[in-house]
Amino acid sequence: MGRTGYYDETHVERFITVQRLQKEGFSLAAISALLDAWEAGDTLDDVVGARRSLGAASTEATDTSTLFPVTKFQRPSGRAEHIRRTRCLEMIDGPHVTHVLITSSGGNGKSTLAAQLLDRTDGAPAWLSLERSDNEPGGFWTAFLIALRTALPEFGGGLLREIVGGADVDRVLVRLADTLDAEDTAVSVVLDDLHEITDVTVIRQLSWMLERIDPATCRVVMCSRTRPALPTAQLVMTGRLAHLETEDISFDGAETRELLLERLGVALTPEQADEIAAGTDGWAAAIYLSGLALRTGATTEEVLQSLSVPDRRVQDYFADEILHAITPRQLAFLEGISFLDRFTADLCDAVRDATDSEEILGELRGNMFVLRLDAIGFWQRLHHTFAAVLRARAAAAGNANLPLRQRRAADWLMAHDRIPEAIEYYVRAADYDDAVRVIAAEYPRFMNISPRGAAVERWLDMLPMELVTGSPELGLAWAAVAGARGEAGELHRRIEAVKPLSANDSHSQAIMDFLRGCFNFGEVEAGRECARSSFVMTPPTGIWYPMQGAVYALLATWVDGPTPEVLHVVEDLLALESTEHQPIALAGLWALRGLVQAAHGQCGAADSVRRAADIRREQRIDRVPQAANTWSSTARTHRLLGDVDQAAADALAGYEVVAGIPPERDAVGSVVPILVELVYARRLQGRTSEARRYADEAQRRLAGITGPGRFRALLAEAAAGL
Repeated sequence: MGRTGYYDETHVERFITVQRLQKEGFSLAAISALLDAWEAGDTLDDVVGARRSLGAASTEATDTSTLFPVTKFQRPSGRAEHIRRTRCLEMIDGPHVTHVLITSSGGNGKSTLAAQLLDRTDGAPAWLSLERSDNEPGGFWTAFLIALRTALPEFGGGLLREIVGGADVDRVLVRLADTLDAEDTAVSVVLDDLHEITDVTVIRQLSWMLERIDPATCRVVMCSRTRPALPTAQLVMTGRLAHLETEDISFDGAETRELLLERLGVALTPEQADEIAAGTDGWAAAIYLSGLALRTGATTEEVLQSLSVPDRRVQDYFADEILHAITPRQLAFLEGISFLDRFTADLCDAVRDATDSEEILGELRGNMFVLRLDAIGFWQRLHHTFAAVLRARAAAAGNANLPLRQRRAADWLMAHDRIPEAIEYYVRAADYDDAVRVIAAEYPRFMNISPRGAAVERWLDMLPMELVTGSPELGLAWAAVAGARGEAGELHRRIEAVKPLSANDSHSQAIMDFLRGCFNFGEVEAGRECARSSFVMTPPTGIWYPMQGAVYALLATWVDGPTPEVLHVVEDLLALESTEHQPIALAGLWALRGLVQAAHGQCGAADSVRRAADIRREQRIDRVPQAANTWSSTARTHRLLGDVDQAAADALAGYEVVAGIPPERDAVGSVVPILVELVYARRLQGRTSEARRYADEAQRRLAGITGPGRFRALLAEAAAGL
């Protein structure tokens, strides 16, 4: 209009989509092609599904898209040579809907069968490809919720925020089951590669979910190379689970003939096809490889003879046959990238220090061993068996530059904000200096978004133990993980181990003091001194500076009361731009501002606590345990302002978040302050029996703490007359 351009929400959404796809590794040219396809009328399922997956991984306050690749939530695309597994589908998709478990070795078509089951299911389809990094409760259920949200975009945003924020997983799962029961739209979710999950807690929780949720509402389809430690027999006997094993999904004669004769167009008699089916025991991968070997020049007699080899080295034989049909240039390319778990043309160029990867991948398009992970073929991977053969060939030839290529892959992934994958390749390359550098720089950010620090813990586990124990940065990262998990003994052991490594390092000393202050386990007087020391030693540009100041201001308020000094610290921190990007610190600072204003009769207290409440709501941190202390601060402010009912409501809301935390794991000391405010509020409301009950609980929690005399005094004041 005139010289002014107006942008609406669709433009904003487009910018966000472009930004996230760039972080995923897409070039602007690929993004342009993707958007053109969308606008040409292709569905999101037809075109990558990236927008849906990225949106599912994000809420207004939480973005977990840097932890998971988009392709993790996309089912494998169908191929023209895939046959319809009608016989198997009829075993698991009868009139009585059940959960499904498919167990068989690799190459038997489990994923393809699961994808075909989704195609004939009336409910919304969801897919989750599991990996070793998902083998812990927080990460597993975070990924599970994101998968559900790809099918039901409006589902479970609050639950995702809670579990990412470190909420008790079992409590979240109860609400997840209840929410699924109330959902109008049925959903089916495939858990592919379940054999990667061995954590006993995850298996216990998954067992509970299978017994709790109605398959007609949320059907869980599991694919695994080994039988998971689930109560399989019990679930089958009670009619809640259908279990297919290798003998159930192996190709029979008719399916083998359809694949070889009709789909692959191999010139065989039906009898020869039946011999191949018998010789491979119906193993889909071997049948497929047989067909490809025949198409690339092997005789029927050679193929049939290879099937009778006693050691069954069918894969090696066919790999050799197929490699003869690949040009030397293509073979060198494939061997050079065979170590990559997934790749793009740009990543291949970076690894090879070349510019022709897009051209070679175009030549290989249609090769069954180069698999597309999205509909436009941007992210791809090699068939696992084929990749293993290529890696073995490269190793036999010397493969001297493998560490260099792994470092190049890591550098490229770092440039595209794929931090976990980059660390993986640095470690594979034994480039521990860079791995340590990245972990030391990134762990504060990932501690904020990763369930209970699980991502950071995985990184540390990947490194040699002597490297972790010999590095002050990694030792502090380990201590931070222990604190986030509520492990006081481990926290202090790790800090003590770091001390001799950083005697003259003020930065490390500041972080040690911050961790002892933040994770004070109720010892607030000692915590206040540590937090103050950390705060004054850290420049305002420090990544944790707003949180360091917020922790110090909170503990100073608990110990010394809401003093003008606290208000001065709070005002300085609220003026920092970096504070705006740390919602827990931001909400806490506004709550403390209101508390000091109310305590000194200053104007603006109501507006300050209202701002804190708005941040909790807008940033969706109202159910995050680390933000629980904001509830006690706003409750206390409302009490000082004379609004007892609102004080009670805030205190009760905070208590519901932290009530399940055992006293010995209350790392940030959040439960007792909330209980004190509940005692005050219930006494002032005349609900003395409730006030006594909360006072008794506070006394029990204080019994194991030596230091907080201030809280004992506050509790005595709150419980006066009870």
